[in-house]
Amino acid sequence: MKRASFACLILIACSGAALADTSDEDRVTVPLSDPSRPGSLHIGLVTGEISVVGRDIKEVIIEMRGGSTKERPVPDEARGLRRLTQSASISVEEQNNRVEVVASPMRSVSLEIQVPKKTNLELSTVNNGRIEVTGVEGELEVSNVNGQIELSDVSGAVVAHTVNGRVLATLQRITPDKPMAFTSLNGAVDVTLPHTVKANVKLRTDNGSAFTDFELKMLPQSGRTAFEDSDEPRERGRYRVRVNKMIYGAVNGGGPDIEMRTFNGNIYLRKAGGSSNEAAAPAAPAAPPPRAR
Repeated sequence: MKRASFACLILIACSGAALADTSDEDRVTVPLSDPSRPGSLHIGLVTGEISVVGRDIKEVIIEMRGGSTKERPVPDEARGLRRLTQSASISVEEQNNRVEVVASPMRSVSLEIQVPKKTNLELSTVNNGRIEVTGVEGELEVSNVNGQIELSDVSGAVVAHTVNGRVLATLQRITPDKPMAFTSLNGAVDVTLPHTVKANVKLRTDNGSAFTDFELKMLPQSGRTAFEDSDEPRERGRYRVRVNKMIYGAVNGGGPDIEMRTFNGNIYLRKAGGSSNEAAAPAAPAAPPPRAR
């Protein structure tokens, strides 16, 4: 790890004590080992939100807000005293262009990060926060549990999944021959792709509808899996056949698989520069807001 990065680590660790009774931002700049090569950013939060923006810069700039915790009862011996707010603490390490950010799991934190435009991202959070990425090109792996994922004007290859929330993505360019996936359990999946994209799309919603303004050439699919409930001979076990049907079609002649799936919600596959959002979205009152900000 570079000396400059170690200094950043100390700076952030100390800032929690120095700013214990303030709400000021913490900001640190992390230089990359080799700015001529794409870097990677890895963040895993328990509670909090993440915003990443691609810029014409050669380092990673991290701004931190937060420090709130679940309000605890005031002990008897603290009656008459004022409760002080302690800032959240994070640690940052850089090695071989890989920047890793680790935050305290006991406090909520909001991270606003600027990265070089060509940066690979691995981002995740669990509670009380959305994940937003704007203007980044690379391999993007984004995971949320209780919150929305919003990817704006990104390029490359994307795997995005949330449990409770929407997945909204607008891609300027995609990496050829790279499969992608956009999935949610409870929420709409809304993806805009370049009008020249060549892909095989797999769309599935169990409790909703799928909409697109692309011309799809439907492809054959089996969607059938046969298996037995035990390793015993069939006459002693139960034989079952599961049929999983989805919309499977080729766009512009076909290419790598792009999966869009949700259990509760609608799917919107949009063509950049194509028909308007109002034309693609239904009039049903249960439909989510049509587009990301």
